[in-house]
Amino acid sequence: MSDIHFLVREIWQGRSTTRAFLNLALSMQVLKGKTIDIGGGKDINYLSFIKKDEVFELRNFDIKTGDTVDFETEKLPLVDGTYDTVLFLNVMEHIFNYQHIANEVVRIVRPQGQLIGFVPFLMWYHPDHSDYFRYTDEAIEKIFKQAGATTLTVTPIHRGPCIAACQMLLTWVPRLIRVPLFLLGYALDSLFISWRPVYARRYALGYFFVANM
Repeated sequence: MSDIHFLVREIWQGRSTTRAFLNLALSMQVLKGKTIDIGGGKDINYLSFIKKDEVFELRNFDIKTGDTVDFETEKLPLVDGTYDTVLFLNVMEHIFNYQHIANEVVRIVRPQGQLIGFVPFLMWYHPDHSDYFRYTDEAIEKIFKQAGATTLTVTPIHRGPCIAACQMLLTWVPRLIRVPLFLLGYALDSLFISWRPVYARRYALGYFFVANM
């Protein structure tokens, strides 16, 4: 399936523009070995998009599923270097003490393990229970390098101003209108990218990152 067909399918199924692009990015990853999803909540349907290796096993860690820990101040009740893969998606904007939680998720990754994360950027206010920050790629790099990540790849999820506008608009219009509007925005951004390619990253929907220890 091509990228545009994947995105159109996700938009039709009611995903936000950012979620559609995030699911596309996740579909290119592989969950390796012992995996934990930090702050994923009860509905973690994005896992269906990610490839798994043969020895994959998953734990979901979230206060909504009965785990009792304060992400702001407390250590995660998990042993150092326990997990081959840590998922950390759409969580950091809800944590005021962001360096503490970054340190904690890095701490539980095994040597040669991976941390897969995402933070939104051009996003409406969405408290759960609070909504504090929007991070740039420069901020993500500094935070996770300080936390102990040895290598870090941060990828902006973007296309251009029209798709950024779709992120704010599409979830509020009838479903039958969403796909045509998305395709129009996608096409117009193709022209924008050919005209001002270096400006496309100014309209990041969010930042996808993979850190290795």
